[in-house]
Amino acid sequence: MLNIPQRIHAIQHPLVDEAYLKKEFSQDPRGEDVLVIETSIHDDDNHDAYLSTFISDLSDLKHQAEQQIGYFDRIDIRIH
Repeated sequence: MLNIPQRIHAIQHPLVDEAYLKKEFSQDPRGEDVLVIETSIHDDDNHDAYLSTFISDLSDLKHQAEQQIGYFDRIDIRIH
């Protein structure tokens, strides 16, 4: 079986570029369901403000994703 990430379209946030669910088999042989959120918070004068906003909204983003895909084990955040 291929491990093809499942795109999440339910997450709506100005700092989220893309979100998807993937299965990771690093430590648990059954695998972990990982929500990956990609954002492009640039390293400029407002970097800390954007990052603070993003982190404070993370609970809401998790809730939005759970409504579409159900339970997942963890969230990975990738900043581009």
